[in-house]
Amino acid sequence: ATRKFEEAAKKAAEDSAQQAEEERKAREAENAAKRQAAEEAARKLEEAARKADEATRKFEETAKKTAESSARQAEEERRARELEEAAKREAAEEDARKLEDAARKADEATRKFEEAAKKAAEDSAQQAEEERKAREAENAAKRQAAEEAARKLEEAARKADE
Repeated sequence: ATRKFEEAAKKAAEDSAQQAEEERKAREAENAAKRQAAEEAARKLEEAARKADEATRKFEETAKKTAESSARQAEEERRARELEEAAKREAAEEDARKLEDAARKADEATRKFEEAAKKAAEDSAQQAEEERKAREAENAAKRQAAEEAARKLEEAARKADE
């Protein structure tokens, strides 16, 4: 009976350790998947920021061409009609101011978007790290409980032997 009890105690300890190991591996796989998802989200945010930068660059090029065209036209009309040119120059300057203001606002929106993307990526990575640490602590507690149960079974077997 003692031998059977000892074998049962040994098997229970082995099963408990094996279960703890399997749970640890499952947690690691889950953490890897979360980390990969966080990296994918960060990549998508960076891609969106890159596209926003490209759109801003194209907008600025268009604004520059528009301003250059407007200035050239104003200069040609000044030669023909100085009075009419003065009014058109004011309109061109106002257009340029508006375009510069729009470009400045687009730059600010891009900067805010990039900051939000960076913060989201950092938050996601931090959350994955915190969950990994929590899983490790939980696994350690389970392992400790399994070891304590095995110790108690061995103690009971020793007492039974005595």
